[in-house]
Amino acid sequence: MIGRLLGRRRGLAALAAAPVAALTVTASAQAPDREQIVYHLNQGGGEGFVYYRQILRNLRNHHSVLPAGNFDLRVVMHGAGLNILRYAAKADPQIAAAIDDLKLAGVRFEICRITLRLDNIRLDELYDAAEDDLVESGVAQIARLQQRGFSYLKI
Repeated sequence: MIGRLLGRRRGLAALAAAPVAALTVTASAQAPDREQIVYHLNQGGGEGFVYYRQILRNLRNHHSVLPAGNFDLRVVMHGAGLNILRYAAKADPQIAAAIDDLKLAGVRFEICRITLRLDNIRLDELYDAAEDDLVESGVAQIARLQQRGFSYLKI
């Protein structure tokens, strides 16, 4: 009797674990090979643009360990975060060079159209910004990217 009970429990435990194992196999089979990351930039740079220097450093470091050509790394900017392009890159050649290097490496800098409209900022006021860098809403873009499986980073 005790042998049957233990056997039944082991059998039930195995059955209970089966869906978890199936989920693990299914999740790993569906995991994208391409790394997808979105950095959220919505604050000012601080004195000497120290925050912008830090986020650019983090982006460079992060990019350096990504699989070559197999990533989608984006910086979505809205609110005061646009000041990295509006003021910092124009005032500091090192910040401009870091942005240039990241863009050449495939990092996308996406700009909130709502922020431009509400703050009366023209696209030509932003460093190296083009129409195809615009997204309708920075926060909506971040939400969409997260729904598509992007990892979210806020430094």
